[in-house]
Amino acid sequence: MVNEKENKLILNTVVLKTKDLVFPGSIVEKEFLNQDDYFGFVNAKVGDSFAILFQEKGDGVNPYGVFCSFIKLVNNKTTSKKPKYSIIFKVKSFYEAEELGLVLFDDKKSNDGVYEELLPQMKISELMEKYGYGKIGFGTQGTRNYVDPFDAIFNIEHQESIGKMVELFNNLSKPIENDSKESATFEGLVFTNKPYSKENVTIKWIYDLVNKYSEFNSENNKIYKDKEIFFTLISYIKWDFINKRSLFDEFNLDSITDLLGKISELIGLSVEISQKVQNNMNTKLSLQQKEFILREKVKVLQEELSNINVPINDDDYSKDLKDSVRSQIYPDSVKTIIAEETKRSSEMMPVSPEASISKTFVSTLKKLPWRKTQKEFLDINFARKTLDKYHYGLDKVKERIIEYIAVIINQKLNAKNTEKKLELDKENEVDLSLFKEGIQSKETFNNVPIICLVGPPGTGKTSLSKTVAEALKRKFIKISLGGVHDESEIRGHRRTYVGAMPGKIIKGILKAEVSNPVVLLDEIDKMASTNKGDPASAMLEVLDPEQNTKFQDHYLEHEYDLSKAIFIATANYYENIPHALIDRVEVIELSSYTLTEKINIARKHLLPKVIEQVGLKENFFKIDDKTIEYIIKHYTNEAGVRGLKRILDKIARKFTLRLLETKDSQKPDSFTIKIEDLDDLIGVIIYKRETELEEEKPGTVNGLAYTSYGGSTLQIEVNIYPGKEEIKITGSLKDVMRESAQISLSYVRSNAEKFGIKDFDFDKNTIHIHVPEGAVPKDGPSAGVTFTTALISALKKTSVPSNYGMTGEITLRGKVLEIGGLKEKSFAASQKNINYVFIPEANVKNLKDIPNEIKKTITYIPVKNYEEIYDIIFNKKKPFKEIKS
Repeated sequence: MVNEKENKLILNTVVLKTKDLVFPGSIVEKEFLNQDDYFGFVNAKVGDSFAILFQEKGDGVNPYGVFCSFIKLVNNKTTSKKPKYSIIFKVKSFYEAEELGLVLFDDKKSNDGVYEELLPQMKISELMEKYGYGKIGFGTQGTRNYVDPFDAIFNIEHQESIGKMVELFNNLSKPIENDSKESATFEGLVFTNKPYSKENVTIKWIYDLVNKYSEFNSENNKIYKDKEIFFTLISYIKWDFINKRSLFDEFNLDSITDLLGKISELIGLSVEISQKVQNNMNTKLSLQQKEFILREKVKVLQEELSNINVPINDDDYSKDLKDSVRSQIYPDSVKTIIAEETKRSSEMMPVSPEASISKTFVSTLKKLPWRKTQKEFLDINFARKTLDKYHYGLDKVKERIIEYIAVIINQKLNAKNTEKKLELDKENEVDLSLFKEGIQSKETFNNVPIICLVGPPGTGKTSLSKTVAEALKRKFIKISLGGVHDESEIRGHRRTYVGAMPGKIIKGILKAEVSNPVVLLDEIDKMASTNKGDPASAMLEVLDPEQNTKFQDHYLEHEYDLSKAIFIATANYYENIPHALIDRVEVIELSSYTLTEKINIARKHLLPKVIEQVGLKENFFKIDDKTIEYIIKHYTNEAGVRGLKRILDKIARKFTLRLLETKDSQKPDSFTIKIEDLDDLIGVIIYKRETELEEEKPGTVNGLAYTSYGGSTLQIEVNIYPGKEEIKITGSLKDVMRESAQISLSYVRSNAEKFGIKDFDFDKNTIHIHVPEGAVPKDGPSAGVTFTTALISALKKTSVPSNYGMTGEITLRGKVLEIGGLKEKSFAASQKNINYVFIPEANVKNLKDIPNEIKKTITYIPVKNYEEIYDIIFNKKKPFKEIKS
């Protein structure tokens, strides 16, 4: 409207985003955000003017806008309750708001009164924000101070006007910032009026819009019509300021046709991409809505079907519940938890992380076997045959395992209270004695002791456990505990943690699919205690028969009955087993294999297995016992047979390669392996047994040691040289062994005269004790008598025969105390050709455990006091007692 009194022009104003920049000469349709904007133009007439400003990033408004001419209002009919309103207008020209003098008016006051009140502030408006309501006024002196690009472009002679218009447009990048006084009145306007563009615009729609409302529809005005189409097209492109302006700058009367083709292609691509993005979003939203609706429908249908007893598709768990026998697998408390958690999960959004955690938890509960067990096979003769089939030797160990199995069988056969069991199928049954709801009596405890097999690597601990499972015809599960340092690996993680899962025990039960498997707890001596907890303490609940009926896994948050499972633990070194666990297991020691046992194992078990693994025929290569013995003595140095297996594997690979490289007509039926062939097949010998101990020098004595890898010999060396009073000890010796060396020196020094050590000044000499293989840590007190003998030998400069060995702890008074591992030490002495071994008299009782094959090669000399050893070695006296086989 025009205020005639002051000769001022007051226009309606609309604010658009910068990306919706429109150009003079274009015909545009824009949708309103709300009805208020629409009704502000209800009384407008065709040709009425209004202004458009453009909002920059943030809250700023660009100081340059466009004058527009009203054409029509449109009420778009939609399927939604809220109608959409649009305005169609023609863009006339750019204007510079700062030059025109901008004033905003409050609709709540009369326009004339407000205008007169604010007239002095027309050029630099300092109005408060409350006046920003959507009207813009222009002083008359500035209403004609703009370039009309539409008129200028259509009149070729007005090239000067075109230049001014382009120069004005090039300055559109500087917005008025909100912190300046000039823009204080814009803030309300920006947030009050926010129309948005019509979506899904096509080139055909733009052409139709221009054709319908253009002033130049006659054939004579085609060039003007093309210009309208050009400016309308670039107004609808969803590009930024700079790219839009570059198209505007390219406009030229001579190239209008080429520009139209170019702009049509660009807007087509832009609209296509925008349409594709919109379609993808609509598809995703539709899928989510569809999933929600379907889930609700299924929920209602399931409720209706359950009310009329119509069967629906169920999972295995739901089917089990309908079976009178299979439903007994799940305790009532577990059924309650599954029902509650399933209901809770169904009320969550499927895409939420909590829903995924809940579904995984329910799935785990359903998969656990609970009361499902394997039928027991109770036959002691079958168990004995199975052990003999897979293991040679180890007679006492096998006998102890047979006794263990016999106790299990006898308890089942003579149970006082017959356990109620329901048959599931040929192999499985439901054991109702598991997970009893209520207090459980002590009679139901599994009182069969848990065995722990202790022995060097490769002696058959794992294979014996598998044989027990086969003898009882139960499933076998191996749980490796080596290196476990986190308690949660045994007990599981709480479900509040991301990636939570059950512990190793429950995982093993899940894998077995029954609650009474044979479970191997491998390497319990290698568990480590850290700040994350003590896994050995967590194992107490597993290995204690009075506690494992109510094993608590943090993930399940429900007790699990492990009383029907058979646990077998293994360890390499007895001393490293946690003391709390030793009290709850029965230890069965597996010693090293003898030479005869190794030969028989190689012939009966290893060779057939090696030939089968490389795909050769049975008895393809032949090897006699002497060759196997030679391999064992000169290429292996171990308690078990793993190294021997690797050597035989290597030989088999060599022969397989030779077989493939030989012509078919010349291929042999078998290969024979002789001792002289071994250098070419597996290389030069590694251990020279016969000559290793021939050298005899003062200060060198053979000691015997017992480690987690079996028995071994230690050549202890002593050197003495002038220097200050000092004892040096090297060879990676730990505290106990260092103390043993110092005790030996104190004993020798206090009894120097008795041992014939004269004219030696301990204060002016340094004694150096060394144990070879310095990279290997060593500990224990059993080298006391060896240290003592080596010291006397060095001080007296008298050598000790190389076929003598000794073991025993020594005191300051010279007493020889009992030691451990005599059996393993005897094996080591036999391998090194040590014929005489001094042992504490208290260890004579352990000689019965040593195989006769080893005892035949060794003469044992039991002693109570070290003086007995001194008399035999240095005074050449006969021993009081010798033990020979």
